[in-house]
Amino acid sequence: MVKKSVKVQVESNEFEWNAEEGLFTFDGAPALLFWDSAIELFLKTIEEVSGCDVSKTVFEATGYRMGHLVSSYYEGRSNIEDLLVEYSDIYRNAGWGNVEIAYYSFEEKRALIRLRNSWEHRIFNNTDKENAGVILPSHWAGVFTGLFKQNVWYKVNKSQLKGHEYDEIEIFPSNMTAARNIHQLSRQKEQESIQSLEQKVKERTEELSSLVMELSSPVIPVLEDVLVIPMVGKFNEERMSIMIERSLYELSSQQAQFLLIDVTGLSHFDNYVIYGIQRLIRAVRLLGGECYLVGISAALSIQFTNSNLVDMTGMNTFSTLQKGVEYAIGQIGYEFVKKKGK
Repeated sequence: MVKKSVKVQVESNEFEWNAEEGLFTFDGAPALLFWDSAIELFLKTIEEVSGCDVSKTVFEATGYRMGHLVSSYYEGRSNIEDLLVEYSDIYRNAGWGNVEIAYYSFEEKRALIRLRNSWEHRIFNNTDKENAGVILPSHWAGVFTGLFKQNVWYKVNKSQLKGHEYDEIEIFPSNMTAARNIHQLSRQKEQESIQSLEQKVKERTEELSSLVMELSSPVIPVLEDVLVIPMVGKFNEERMSIMIERSLYELSSQQAQFLLIDVTGLSHFDNYVIYGIQRLIRAVRLLGGECYLVGISAALSIQFTNSNLVDMTGMNTFSTLQKGVEYAIGQIGYEFVKKKGK
């Protein structure tokens, strides 16, 4: 017959198993038993899901808060030396390994803890990790933060993983806390996300800008020797330069004689745009070609007239693209003839 309750006294600590309720208590508080391999799997899963940086912060925050919770259980105890000895017994009897408080000073707010065969070392000793874990060091930082009534942090001076006899943890005053680490990590991840988003926006903007450049100023062959380039939207220096380069390249490669600059779709006119058109006209003339301005509106004609940048001497202009094309075709010896019966 299974006993309903079994108690085991290990020095000053009491372990009790209540078979009827399925409960296990350690010094009267509900507790759990896990194999080292189960804890190892749990920690590895967190690392796999969260990554090294996030998991380290999570482990430190967990260890620190657990340590602070432990110190709160013994708040008000006046004999600190006896309490530290009791701590050592509790951790040893609970399977956390051997704990030695090698040094402590309430005046300096410093302590030195040595751990042998801790559960964290046992777990990481079976992995490919080279550095000591952070859960127990941060745990002791939490314990002494509660005892010293001041924020302290930790530094691992020695590690069994590196061949030392024990893990040595130095506790010292610091503004570093688990909450601050979490905040810094959040800001770091936020900044990384912002930078990643900015890079994607930059890349996408460059792709769209390139596409717009390709589509915004196409050079269209109408007939042999006649090309049309429509100017649509607003023009900045880059777009104007691309339009001029593309026009001259097509005029030369296709050995065309006439380039019709269609300004019907221009939404904004200023001296810079007018000057850009003048540059294109001069460049085409240097190549032996002729430029016609087509799609001239009343507003644009006034601006051209009032601008000192445009030399209209010997330049043909037309109110519509159709009239300009008809004139250019006539210059190369063609004419439009309507079919009979149509």
